[in-house]
Amino acid sequence: MGAIRDFELDGWQAAASSYEGFAGATRLFIPSLLQAAKVRPGIRLLDVACGTGLAAGAAAAAGARATGADFSPAMVVMARSLYPAVEFQAADAEDLPFPDASFDAVIANFGIHHVERPERAIAEARRVLAPGGTFAFTFWADPRDNTPWRIIFDAIMACGRIDVPMPAGNDAHATPENFTRLVAAAGFDARTLRCDPVVQDWRLPADADLVSIFETGTVRMATLLRGQGAALDTIRARVADAVQRYRRDQAIVLPTSAWLLAAAAG
Repeated sequence: MGAIRDFELDGWQAAASSYEGFAGATRLFIPSLLQAAKVRPGIRLLDVACGTGLAAGAAAAAGARATGADFSPAMVVMARSLYPAVEFQAADAEDLPFPDASFDAVIANFGIHHVERPERAIAEARRVLAPGGTFAFTFWADPRDNTPWRIIFDAIMACGRIDVPMPAGNDAHATPENFTRLVAAAGFDARTLRCDPVVQDWRLPADADLVSIFETGTVRMATLLRGQGAALDTIRARVADAVQRYRRDQAIVLPTSAWLLAAAAG
C-alpha cells in the first residue's frame, strides 16, 4: 500500500479514542446523507469508512440492516462499543470484502476524500450495490468557504507555517467537479447524479478549544497543527479570539459547509 494510506491509517488509529469532539461536525450531515441514500426499514446498507459508526448507527435506528466497514481496527473497536447491535468489520474501502450487488445503499460520511485512490473506492461502492441502489457520500467544502477551517488556516498563515511535511493527499482534488466525474466514470446512472451543497451550524460550548478538537479528531489538520512548534500557543489564542465572533448566547455557532453527492447504480 502507498504512503497516503499508511499516513491516514496511522492518523485514524491515533484519533479513534478522541474522535468525539470532531464528530460534533460530521454527525450534522448524517440526516441529509441518509435521506439521499433513501434509507428505509429493511434495506441492506453499507457504511464505508464508517469511523466510530455514527452514520451506520443512525441508519440502523431508522430500520436499515446496516453494516459498517473501516480500515482502522481502532475505529472498528470504538464503533462496536457504541453500536453493539450493528455489524462492523475492518475492511478497506478500495477492496471491500463483500459480494457483488449485496447492498441496497452504500454511504460514506466524509471518508472518500481520505482514501489513496478515490476512483477505486467509488468503483467498489458501485460493485457491491444492487441494481437501482444508491451511493451517497459527503466531503468538506473548500477550507476558504468553510468557517471552522478558515479560522484555523487564517491563524496559521498569520502566525505559523503552512509547509508542514506530510504525504500529498486528495483534499485538493475533493471537488464537486472531480468527484462527479469519478462517479460517472464508475458507471452510475448519470440521470440520477447530483452534488448539492449542505450547510449546518456546528454548535460548540462558549469556551471550546477549536484547535484541540482538530488536533485530536482529524489527521491532516492535526499534523499541520502539531507541526507549528512554539507558534501553536499563539495560533490557539488567535483561534479562540476569532471564534468569539460567532458567539450566540452561551454557545459558539460555526456555519459548516459540505457537499453531498448521490447517484443510483444503473
